[in-house]
Amino acid sequence: MAPSSPFRMKTRQHTRSFSLTSRNHPVLTQFNEHLSRFGESEATSNSLSSLGHRLSGLEDLYVSVDDLIQITHIQQSLTSVQESNKKVTDDVLDTYIMILDACTATKEIFSQAKHDVQELLSSLRRRKDTTDASGMYLASGKMAKKAVLKALKGLKNVKISEGADQQEAIRFFNNVQSVTICVLESSLSYVMGTRAHSSLVSKIMHKKCKEASHNEFDQINEALGVQETESIQRQLGKMELRIQDIEEGLDNLFKHLIKTRVSLLNILSY
Repeated sequence: MAPSSPFRMKTRQHTRSFSLTSRNHPVLTQFNEHLSRFGESEATSNSLSSLGHRLSGLEDLYVSVDDLIQITHIQQSLTSVQESNKKVTDDVLDTYIMILDACTATKEIFSQAKHDVQELLSSLRRRKDTTDASGMYLASGKMAKKAVLKALKGLKNVKISEGADQQEAIRFFNNVQSVTICVLESSLSYVMGTRAHSSLVSKIMHKKCKEASHNEFDQINEALGVQETESIQRQLGKMELRIQDIEEGLDNLFKHLIKTRVSLLNILSY
């Protein structure tokens, strides 16, 4: 199971619904429903399919965010915060930049993973000598772990302020950002494989993780040279489709992140 930092755990445990002045607004109700699903669900993912579902849920959350930003009371609250303490709103905007960078890095890592799967699958289907192809696949996986560690370190450095004195409109964005970071951390950690979690990733996240059932990346690594070619082909075929779903989910997330930040900029610069 992918580890999660104490900060992310705390954020999840304290994720709550919001009760702004427009508490009966249907958009706010929908937002609270989407947010609560992340607060109640596991922080980690134990399959590529579950990663895809979490990204899909994140997209639903951002759709409600886009709608919520249009509420007049939210806009007035944000403007009020900026007038009293501009650094607070600047921090929210800057955090979106860092999350965008992490989203881009995560998508590149999964795109490379899909490319590696496709190359190995192509070699198996052509029934060529797969020794070299297997070696290249495993070597690329090791290189990917370096990129994952770098991206995880970047996410760990993202600091989201907390405080009871914060206006609810700011806590609203802080919670959305924390959930987004949690999903990206989970996605990146999954690529490492379960065995890597207890050593490399846990050192970064400062939390020892519990062993989980092997994920798809572990299964392929162990199957090479052991299982029959046809069996590996089936596994790779499923992986390719699931990684494609994750790529699309990350691409949609990137677009929503940009849209949300641009909307904030428009409100705060009005």
